[in-house]
Amino acid sequence: MANFVKAGFGIGTSILLAQLAFAAALILPVFHVARTRMDGIVAYAFGAAVLIMALALVHGEASDNVSISMHYNRWAWGLAFLAIPVAILPAREKGSDVVDGLILGLAMSFFILGKVTFAISFAPGLVLALLMRRAWVAMGIGLAVVVICTLIPTMLQGVAFWQAYVDDILQVTRSDIRPRAGVDWERMLFAPRFLIGNLVLVASFWVLRKGARPELGLILMVFAPGFFYVTYQNYGNDPKWLALLALLMWLTGTDMKHRVLAFAAAMLIAPSFLNMGASSYRHFAINEENYQAVFQAAPHTDVYTLTHRVNRVQERRTITFTNPQFAALNEVADKEPDIEFMGQTWPACKQELGLLGVMREMAADLRAFGLGDDARIYTADTFGSVWMFGGFEPLEDGSPWYYGALSGFENADYMLIFNCPINERAFRESIEAIKKLDDLEVKELRRNELYTLYSLTQ
Repeated sequence: MANFVKAGFGIGTSILLAQLAFAAALILPVFHVARTRMDGIVAYAFGAAVLIMALALVHGEASDNVSISMHYNRWAWGLAFLAIPVAILPAREKGSDVVDGLILGLAMSFFILGKVTFAISFAPGLVLALLMRRAWVAMGIGLAVVVICTLIPTMLQGVAFWQAYVDDILQVTRSDIRPRAGVDWERMLFAPRFLIGNLVLVASFWVLRKGARPELGLILMVFAPGFFYVTYQNYGNDPKWLALLALLMWLTGTDMKHRVLAFAAAMLIAPSFLNMGASSYRHFAINEENYQAVFQAAPHTDVYTLTHRVNRVQERRTITFTNPQFAALNEVADKEPDIEFMGQTWPACKQELGLLGVMREMAADLRAFGLGDDARIYTADTFGSVWMFGGFEPLEDGSPWYYGALSGFENADYMLIFNCPINERAFRESIEAIKKLDDLEVKELRRNELYTLYSLTQ
């Protein structure tokens, strides 16, 4: 996507071109896996599932909206749908080991460099399946491809690349700003939304272990923790592994038990895939009058959002009652403490709607106040994107998301505080960390209903 933007395309067009490029790159691997391991409608359904995940404009689930966010999760699942059947299912003809190894190596390289959760989760199952099939050539080629792909960033940026990468991962895992992407473990295992699918998986273990292919039951048991962890870690907690389970159960047995379990798994995940498949066409049915461009500068006016999500500013606050008649409610409210910095107090608050409109107005006001193109602004919040709307300089070494470190703060000339934060916990932790810094001179420059701006000398 970034390369298409650098080439001069708008952000919206770049997103679509990147999706098409990724899908095009998957066509030959999809054809190979389907041709060597499947027949008829199953092969076509498999190909459709992989390409849907490459081209969808929503992460999954059954909510009929459009959002490109979490595209990397979909892409990683698409590659997992290639790698896992290659590892588990033997090819029907000889001579496919080289291509199998390339698919495995490229998929694992993508996981390692782009979505390491998938690498950690699926590596044990992939290795076990290949060992049990004695697929030595595929394993060797796959390992060689992984080594080559991981050496490239090492040669370009040195060992420091991996040190920074590991530090980032550890920072995220230790942070309590966003400890999980959705429900907790207990709900993901036992809540009604997930329980039936999990029981289908357990039943599949039993059928495979008791049938003619007990080794497949063992392999599936090794994959299961990875299925659960990826689902737990991905936004929306969409159990896309159910489609893989349906495929594997259909292809590894023809008796009624296999067919019933395959059908059950397919039906449980069908709404998600129907939603992803329809998302690319949903634009044709919307009322364009309800939308406006996210960015107002060409060529990036090709991304749109609902107008009310820009213009309607909504905040969530705990009410403090001043009437003595209701004062008792204040004492039992379990309210978060106020945040204090430089003599100013911010009550607990969370911005829930209108963030784009707020940032546009902030950027315009900062410009009017006198900040120029070279202004480097640190935002004490979960993310700071005001520079994108005001044409300011991006913060060197800054991070797109706050996970507990003041990334880029040492390079900032100014600090911006939202009067109502995007993420209250991120704001609170940022301020507490800044208070502990030595040799820092902070001066308030501007305060209004939207923000407070400080100059930084360090």
